Amino acid sequence: MKRQMTKTILLAFIAAATIASLSACGSKEQPLQNGGTSNQNQAATEGGGNAGGTADNGGANDDGGAANAGNAPDANGAGNAATGSAGNAATGSAGNAGGATEPADAAVEKKQADISVYYTDDQMLDLHAQKAKIEYADDKEKLTAAFAALRKDSDKGEASLWKNVELLSAKQDGGEVTLDVHIPVEARLGAPGEQLAVSAIAQTYFQFEGVTSLNILVDGEAVESLMGHEDLEHPIKKQ
Repeated sequence: MKRQMTKTILLAFIAAATIASLSACGSKEQPLQNGGTSNQNQAATEGGGNAGGTADNGGANDDGGAANAGNAPDANGAGNAATGSAGNAATGSAGNAGGATEPADAAVEKKQADISVYYTDDQMLDLHAQKAKIEYADDKEKLTAAFAALRKDSDKGEASLWKNVELLSAKQDGGEVTLDVHIPVEARLGAPGEQLAVSAIAQTYFQFEGVTSLNILVDGEAVESLMGHEDLEHPIKKQ
């Protein structure tokens, strides 16, 4: 009986120990499960945060990339080139248009004058005045135009005494006109013709206002006689 009681107590003690042990194991598993859940939640939270951060960073990078793309050298170069080309084209076109409106060098307006030119008859006895029209732009051209008129025969058929004489130069210094001429053989006249020729050219130039003397050179030289018959004054003075 005593042995049976002892056995019963021992079984009860073992059962109590087993229950206590099982209780302790259950308490340990619960915190472990809670800890695992917490860790999973934390990992999920962190993962979501990282994912959001990655998305945000990606968006920021996209914006930055767009901004950088806008500021790319090629884009700037293209913009500047387009602006410069347009500006230069507009400016150049405007400048050319302005240049087109500028008048070209206007032709010098020439003056006209009616002068008296002197001729002689077939017998070379006297001089006859005929009117002639000349055109000139300045005083020097007026001198050459008068000589050109003197070389032509008159409208009435009277012969020019200076027809075959060549004018080398003409100038005026104050009241004195200087003519340099070349006289070929066919232009030389006899004594009466030479005298009339000198008188004809002197009267032609003395009609111009301000002309008081005429100096005639032959091939640049102040010769003693125009054609070898009459003395030639240097200069011939207006009477």
